[in-house]
Amino acid sequence: MRTGADRFGRYLITALMMATAGQAAAQEQVPATDEGAGEAASSVPEQSGEIVVTARKREERLQDVPESIAVFSAESIEAANIENIRDVALNVPNLSISSAEQPGIALINIRGVGQVRNGEPPVAVIIDGVQLSNVNQFTQDLFDIERIEVLKGPQGAIYGRNAIGGAINIITRQPTNEFEGRIEGSYGTGDDFGARAAISGPIIADKLLFRLSGSFRSFDGDITNETLDQKVNFEDSNSIRLSLLARPSDDLTIDIRGSRSENQSGAAFYSYVPPGAQRTDLLPITGDILGEVDRTLYDASVKVEYRAPFATLTSISAYTRTKFALVEDFDFLPFDFLSGEQRFKSDAWSQELRASSDDGPVDWMFGVYLLKTDSTLDSEIYARPGAGGVLFPFPIPAPMLFVATRSTDDNLAYAGFGNVSFRPLPKLEISVGARYDVDERKQLDRAAPGQPTYEATFKSFQPKASLTFFASDAVNLYASAGKGFRSGGFNPSDRITRRYKSEENLSYEAGIKTSWLDRRLTFNAAAFYTDVDDRQIYLFDQVTGSQIITNPIPKSRIVGVEFDLSARPVPGLDISLSGGLLDSDIRRYDTDVFAGLPAEGDFTGNELPQVPNWSYAAAVQYRIPAGSDLTITPRLEANGRGGDFYWEVDNRDKRGAVHLVNARLSFDYRNFGVTAFVENLFDEEYLVDVVAQRFSGAPLGDYNMRSPGRRFGVIARAKF
Repeated sequence: MRTGADRFGRYLITALMMATAGQAAAQEQVPATDEGAGEAASSVPEQSGEIVVTARKREERLQDVPESIAVFSAESIEAANIENIRDVALNVPNLSISSAEQPGIALINIRGVGQVRNGEPPVAVIIDGVQLSNVNQFTQDLFDIERIEVLKGPQGAIYGRNAIGGAINIITRQPTNEFEGRIEGSYGTGDDFGARAAISGPIIADKLLFRLSGSFRSFDGDITNETLDQKVNFEDSNSIRLSLLARPSDDLTIDIRGSRSENQSGAAFYSYVPPGAQRTDLLPITGDILGEVDRTLYDASVKVEYRAPFATLTSISAYTRTKFALVEDFDFLPFDFLSGEQRFKSDAWSQELRASSDDGPVDWMFGVYLLKTDSTLDSEIYARPGAGGVLFPFPIPAPMLFVATRSTDDNLAYAGFGNVSFRPLPKLEISVGARYDVDERKQLDRAAPGQPTYEATFKSFQPKASLTFFASDAVNLYASAGKGFRSGGFNPSDRITRRYKSEENLSYEAGIKTSWLDRRLTFNAAAFYTDVDDRQIYLFDQVTGSQIITNPIPKSRIVGVEFDLSARPVPGLDISLSGGLLDSDIRRYDTDVFAGLPAEGDFTGNELPQVPNWSYAAAVQYRIPAGSDLTITPRLEANGRGGDFYWEVDNRDKRGAVHLVNARLSFDYRNFGVTAFVENLFDEEYLVDVVAQRFSGAPLGDYNMRSPGRRFGVIARAKF
């Protein structure tokens, strides 16, 4: 039973108790010595206001890195109310993320490299040095975050498999050597209650530090199913994370982390597309079954770092468990006909060992990586009483299993990698890196007669090289070339294809990074060209209820440009603007993949699916002093994506441009703050997913999923 307000109260009281306990402990704690105090608050130092990033697994000035990188500090995360990776994408050009079917599914597209459901993502997502092993982990709540770094372009030389389009590096707030805490509560549209809290401090000053943080949300939903007269996008979720940082000596650091996240939410609230309507029409939701998914995430990691005389040695060991159970309508009609269920469980163990140089004339890093994953995926379609006499020549008194797929996948991936950077001339830096990935895959089909087993190994050598010219302290130019790799694998059904190929790309990039007026103005720009081999795409096979990955595009290319500008013309006024352009082209198409289906044809010359031609993001905020210790900050944001955005490879269904505007007004007094916000100010309505039956040949029809509308609310926060 969903008891949002009651649970919110309990969690808020718990958070307040954490804060109160922290204050009491802080009063009793013997003050730490100045030496080392606060060092753990941020593992990345600020250098004269410069932004320092760790995207390439070592500390570097953002403006010195020969990559297109978008960085969100803790301050900007709070200002933009970034709560998940979808919110990050709204603020980064040439990056889009939309939810579909359920919270664990995110359709990611970065520089034209797209996501496939239940397949490998186009980006590597790393939280505190641990690369997430499953796309179902991506949409978890982001809370108590220190910094988010988005790298665009292939990052295979460093992160390997799945970094074919880029990487998202997330750094949580670190344990501190002084007691501190924060608490936040929010309320918004759809009875959206939320609470977040964190407390941090020393257990043994300078030697053993901790940080405990948590979040909670109870949301009744704001999209209505007209048949059931119920909200379909509800959510109850809670997360908790504990970090322990031990420093037995000046040279040894041990970082232990663990977290647990639970999510119960609405799912699969698609609209049926009736005869005569367009697949891109905004239609009512009329299914007779309320979709729901329960998802649980567990993860634990141990990072050991030792500063040896010759290098820094790092070991990262991690374990993750991902589980979800989904129940949904399968026909999305207002009467009883078909229903679907899906269950997924994955256990993943990873180990990374690396050595990196200290500051010197040559910077180097070498390492090895191992990932072991065991997972099961079961999908079932049930014929319900209303299907009797239509699918069967007899009545059905109760739901009956119609078709099912059940697969067990055992994967073993391992890699070796390295990178070397040096300056043959004072203003010229050369960086060369490479990684060799091996991905051994094995699948057991538990639903087929005899339970056959399928095995395959996918390998890839991923080099990368860059050249950076430091024209001055304020300007540098760079050029790079790199390769990306996304592993192949097996589908749970062989009706269209059992095995799909790995996807590889080769990208070339040139860019400029500049900062002016004592870093009050920065402007960066990049242009890139990418050749893609064996592009993976997703389709939903309605006949077997399977989510299928296949490779109908042997050759394609993507070309684009992007820029970002940030300025502080006067104290308190911050302006940012970024934009990107993309053009894609299918160079060669395999007509055999969908032969015999309504979607057959030669689509050579078409654009790649779900790739917007343009995108932009802009924000302006002004901190206005209003008396002693009081600051008023209005903020306005706008972002958009559009052009020839096609849902499928045949380019038949097109989405128009989407423009979203958000507004915020904050009042901050000492350690307290209140923010009122409106998201999607002009109530823009658009589609987040379209599923066309012509790619499976089933007669069930087409369906799509709509976005939420305007939302508003208030956030209150306190720090100590």
